[in-house]
Amino acid sequence: MGLRQQLASKSAILFAVRIVGAGTIFLAQAGIARLWGAAQLGEYLIAIATINLLAILLPLGMQTVGSYFAAEYAANGDGRGLRSFAKLAYGLILIPGFAITYFVGQLVPYIGETGAHLAHLWLPISIMSVGSAVFFVNAGILVGLKRPFMGFFADTVFRPILIVCALAISYLVASPDQNVATLLWILASSYCVVILAQLAITVRHLISLPTATDAPAPNIRRWFYFALPWVIITLSTDFFFDADLLVLTSLLEKEQIAIFGVCTRIFVLASYGITAVYAVTMPGMMEDATKNNVEGLSEKIGDANLLATGLALFLTLIIAIASPLVLSLFGKDFSGGYWPLIILCTSLVVRAAFGPGPLILSARNRPYASLPSVALGLLTLIVANILVVPLWGLVGAAFAAVLAYALGSVLLWHTTKRITGTDVSILPALIRLTASRT
Repeated sequence: MGLRQQLASKSAILFAVRIVGAGTIFLAQAGIARLWGAAQLGEYLIAIATINLLAILLPLGMQTVGSYFAAEYAANGDGRGLRSFAKLAYGLILIPGFAITYFVGQLVPYIGETGAHLAHLWLPISIMSVGSAVFFVNAGILVGLKRPFMGFFADTVFRPILIVCALAISYLVASPDQNVATLLWILASSYCVVILAQLAITVRHLISLPTATDAPAPNIRRWFYFALPWVIITLSTDFFFDADLLVLTSLLEKEQIAIFGVCTRIFVLASYGITAVYAVTMPGMMEDATKNNVEGLSEKIGDANLLATGLALFLTLIIAIASPLVLSLFGKDFSGGYWPLIILCTSLVVRAAFGPGPLILSARNRPYASLPSVALGLLTLIVANILVVPLWGLVGAAFAAVLAYALGSVLLWHTTKRITGTDVSILPALIRLTASRT
């Protein structure tokens, strides 16, 4: 089976599992909106966005490069180096991870309306954040060891089931003013049990790795050199809309937050298909980068970009057709999310077409070169939200997000090409594909 067929097969399986899991989560969120109202759904989505952002911050970025170093150490047969990396990553979640969570919790009541949403939910948010941080470390290591299914099962299979169960129990036992708090408490405690099981699997794989007698001592400084910029890169890509949702809490009503939050969740579901493509091919890219196999690396980037862009176009079409039905599950007020969602989906194509710039810059030992692009995107997001959301509401929020994403992606592509000489966009792959058919 060729590389493109392998990519399509594995990515399709991962995406299919995610579709089922996300569909379950959407039904649960629709249940929140139907049972408790759009305002409480907005409160729940703000809490989940906070959990995701904290989970990225707690390990100080070590989980964001877990796949990178796992693939590198596995390729070199250096089990000791990867075990040392894992110990540090998990240790950072405890110290200073708990300290970060505590001090942020002390500041939450003083950050305006967003703080008012979060203050009384902070303890279950903190527990869920720690569990999610451990999951991110586990997943990163397992993906790098070419075990993507084991890496993602806790989040793609068990988390949706736990959300549905937590919603059902909360509906039966919670008082009206404690609905979201009860839901988060049940979800946080049960999710952490699943994460502990996944942690045991990860540790077993780490222990089984051989120890190379001639391997160099673990380079902690190098780990942080890559990890710290990737915290910001990950926040501005995979968790871009979680940050955006918190920014919008001061510009939109809770009901509007709920509508935009549902739109971003649908978008994130679709973007997972793109993420799955790069997750499957990433270990091979790292091996080629480590061995300085320029031709092999270029071919893998091209194949991944072709598949990701084609998938992005297909998913955009499917969302345009199916989203009215999906949004109607949440209530008639959510129909206003159709055009914001379609606008958001255009950034799927942008993301896939401009390729994995940060990954290639990191492989060339230049991870910090991505930061100006990230800064441009975040600055554009804040300014555009302030200017257009008061005028255009949800459509303005979607337009601001796409504009920020597009400007950041273009600058990142240009930066990668200028520094490495490699065009990570889809264009070289299209040229090769056209030439091969003539």
